[in-house]
Amino acid sequence: MSDLFKRKTLDQLCDVPDDIIDVYVVERHIWQGGTVEGEAESKRKRRAEPRTVKDFLIDPVRPLLNDVLRQLAAPYDPSSKVNPIGQGWWIQAEFGSGKSHLLSFIGAVALGDKEVWDTVNELETKAKKGKRESLYQFYDSGLAKKSTGKSKGIFVAVKTLVGQGGGTIGVTDTGRKLTEYILDAVQDQYHAESGKPISVYPVEVLADRFEQDIERYRKDLGKFLKDPKFFDEEEQEDLEKFLLDLRSNKSQAVRRDCGQKLWRFYTEYLQVTPKLPGESEEVLKHMVEMLIAQGYEGLLLILDEVSLFMKNRTDEQRIEDEKTLVVLSNRLAKTHCLPVCRTSTTSCCPGSARSHSPIPSSHISRTTIRASLGPTPSAA
Repeated sequence: MSDLFKRKTLDQLCDVPDDIIDVYVVERHIWQGGTVEGEAESKRKRRAEPRTVKDFLIDPVRPLLNDVLRQLAAPYDPSSKVNPIGQGWWIQAEFGSGKSHLLSFIGAVALGDKEVWDTVNELETKAKKGKRESLYQFYDSGLAKKSTGKSKGIFVAVKTLVGQGGGTIGVTDTGRKLTEYILDAVQDQYHAESGKPISVYPVEVLADRFEQDIERYRKDLGKFLKDPKFFDEEEQEDLEKFLLDLRSNKSQAVRRDCGQKLWRFYTEYLQVTPKLPGESEEVLKHMVEMLIAQGYEGLLLILDEVSLFMKNRTDEQRIEDEKTLVVLSNRLAKTHCLPVCRTSTTSCCPGSARSHSPIPSSHISRTTIRASLGPTPSAA
């Protein structure tokens, strides 16, 4: 038979990498790892995972990447509300299409690691992309400056809400709010990078502020901590031990417990109510402002599998969670002019009705992915 009509074999049609990376949990594929110790070191030094970038196919989602990276690279001017740089994206696609790999890629390049951006430049050059088409323009024009010198770069926080890495979130601990999961993710990442705690919960803010009132209320607090009306015998403690725990940098949970006792001290013992951020919008706004005060250029928050998380929520919880998503995507960025970018994903089954975003489309950019995003068929 003539070679003209002979079919090529699959190995002639396809290039298969020698080593394929399966992306299932976003948290494990943004920072360079391989071992627990290696990943911890990479988080401290903000080193991105090069394989996540090297194995990614850019062209299928180039318009989305252009939008996201343009916002991340843009200069932040807190006094200007004309062109806010914050934005939310809702990414929707079938299971296995590569949503988590996409989020991992965005998180990896957002770190501003020159090594992975050199890889991006090589990929774009190989694809014959000019300077104006190449993704490298966003590093060259903004992210490089944001990630060097005195600047700490973009703060990248990630939470996989359902599946591997997410434990039983929304199943065995359904009483918690989405805001709390976000606060925990930010605290964990901040501690991983700096080795220090950051106060983002209202009771932690109260614990910080109490240093200003300590001399004024020292005697009253000592009496309160020993008062059987408020604590049983095992819960009572000395003032000096309490203050030692309050000032501890080792455990955020211990400081939070101290803050809760201080809240009771003010509201039940002194019968006054401290003015603290209480609603989700106030708490999240304070969280972002704290990150900026620590030298970061903004927050990139990545939430994976939001729709599956929502399925396990009660109607009341879902309403509160949806408000949180609106705050992140619209209120913080557009109203308060804070540099917040949020990306979230949802899965939908082929042939079924596509799931809808839980927040109004006017507040987000929606992207429906129909093509495979990477070379790994099993990537989620």
